Amino acid sequence: MLKKLLKHEFRATARTYGGLYLALLAVSVLFGASIRGWNGTNSDAYSTAVGLLSLAYTAVLIGTAVVTVMTIVRRFYSNLLGREGYLMHTLPVTETQLVTSKLISSTVWSLCSILAACLSFGILAVLMMADMDLLEQLPLMWSGIREAFARCNMEFWGALAFSGVVGFVRMVSVIACIYAACMVGHQFKNHPALAGILSFFVMQYVQGWLEKLLQIGTGVYETIIYSAVGDVGSIEAAVSALGYMGSAMVTLGIAAAFGVFWFGLTVWLMRNRLNME
Repeated sequence: MLKKLLKHEFRATARTYGGLYLALLAVSVLFGASIRGWNGTNSDAYSTAVGLLSLAYTAVLIGTAVVTVMTIVRRFYSNLLGREGYLMHTLPVTETQLVTSKLISSTVWSLCSILAACLSFGILAVLMMADMDLLEQLPLMWSGIREAFARCNMEFWGALAFSGVVGFVRMVSVIACIYAACMVGHQFKNHPALAGILSFFVMQYVQGWLEKLLQIGTGVYETIIYSAVGDVGSIEAAVSALGYMGSAMVTLGIAAAFGVFWFGLTVWLMRNRLNME
């Protein structure tokens, strides 16, 4: 049944996100091409057009982030707590499956939004470098990239991959927190939206405060090691790496724990405190 819920969720949101990504990529192409042509003209009208396209690109980029967040909230609230909820909660599925389908689809679309933004940056970079005989420069650029990769050791790639995992877990945790805040706001008959927004910021503040508190403990541990072994040479690098990994592990652990807690709170409130009146 979870597959059917996901299929319905992706179908319901694909048009919104698809149009948004196409608009972002189209504006990035127009903006990059205008900058390329701008280098060979001094026309005031052309300069104005470039400025307008710059504003349009910035607006669409910001709009992508805003629409992504708003769609996460709207799909959860309207589909499970609004009028559609009367139908959704009569389906032969559990509250856990309902929330899981929303969480998975929101996570996938959030990743797609990040990839679309990165792709638009790449398009801009390529178009702006087109006047520099990019095709002739490609072998040199590729050689430089290979040399840079060759200088990176396994520790660097491990840290990079681990940072990606931490970022992904934090993103999922934030989405789960949004759902929990929606359910908390739903408990208030008056101004549920305001209550939900305030709940989200309070939840994030508590999570950030605890994360900072535990990271202070990690820093104290690192200082003790410094004083014991000395702040020199390879020992310094090793201790710094230990401090980074300790801090990252704390962040990962807290994000994962709170993500599970926000998810469980959402399911519990939906199961025990849901009021469709």
